[in-house]
Amino acid sequence: MNKKNRLELIKEIIRNNKIASQHELQSQLEKENVEVTQATLSRDLNTLKVVKIVDEEAGHIYALPGVIETEDDPKVDYFPIENFKYIKFSQNLAVIKSTPSFASSMALIIDQLELDEMIGSIAGDDTVMIIMSEGTTPDDLTKALRRRIPALSEKL
Repeated sequence: MNKKNRLELIKEIIRNNKIASQHELQSQLEKENVEVTQATLSRDLNTLKVVKIVDEEAGHIYALPGVIETEDDPKVDYFPIENFKYIKFSQNLAVIKSTPSFASSMALIIDQLELDEMIGSIAGDDTVMIIMSEGTTPDDLTKALRRRIPALSEKL
């Protein structure tokens, strides 16, 4: 199976199953007669920008990032809002605190929005640091995040 078809199969498996680990995903692929190494699977998940979300039944499971396209202002239809704690500002920096293991997923989603109000982000285990663009105020960034990630409106 070529890479394109394998990636499509991985997306289908993640959409239709609660997959909590690479090992589980690898087992599902083997059921479809697709053998991959853990390293290849890891690269595939990275290529697909797969994130982990909380599931009440299965714990943390894989999910595909989702974006709803509306004109020139795409909005995120999934953001791990239940894991967002708060955001604080200092000069041109914003720091988001999350529950452990969710900062990288949040940073990835925010980075994919390519907001003019920010240069980029760095994520640890439970902290996302956002570097705001020159001249951007905390209010500017907060409004942009609310506009593009509607679920954040209740937290910001």
